[in-house]
Amino acid sequence: MAVERLQPVASPKTPKGRGSKESLLRAARTVFGRSGFAASRVADIAAEAGMSNGAFYRYYTDKREALVELMTELLDGLFGQSRARWNPGDAIESVVISTERYFRYYEDNADLFRVLHETAQTDPEIEAMQAEMRRTFHDRITRMARKGIERGLIRPSLDPELGAAFLGGMTEHYAYTRFVLHRYPEREIHEVSRELANLWAHGALA
Repeated sequence: MAVERLQPVASPKTPKGRGSKESLLRAARTVFGRSGFAASRVADIAAEAGMSNGAFYRYYTDKREALVELMTELLDGLFGQSRARWNPGDAIESVVISTERYFRYYEDNADLFRVLHETAQTDPEIEAMQAEMRRTFHDRITRMARKGIERGLIRPSLDPELGAAFLGGMTEHYAYTRFVLHRYPEREIHEVSRELANLWAHGALA
């Protein structure tokens, strides 16, 4: 279901205006990441950017509008950064590369993923964005599995959609638990990515 997005108060037309808005957005990221969304105030964001409250309201209706912009940027980046070309000769390596890129992006942006999980609990628009992100990854993994089945690399009895749900769920759960909650021990990301790919492959490969 499409979610109607807020429209910005103003679209800056000058380099200075665009720079000011970008500074406010980066400041919002810092403040949200440090304090969480609920505890953050517009005054905190403006102070972090070295601007007045009035300058903030020149570009954003409220702090939530900045949040939506940050979450859109975050999730678009996650999908783009974790892309990997499907290698028909080495299905496991394709999964390893994509998973490693996913984990590294998640680690680099753990502060915003914490905010994503916080706000998705109470904000229907953010929840819908998170759900759409999961559907997008699910569809990409499903297509990968179907290609593998067609080429004889993955056992034909595998349900591509169910396999995609398991791989996507394991990947997201590990990333959130390790990089946001810090409940898993530190291990080299490439090693973890290969272990996850091997775990999935043992049940999927022909």
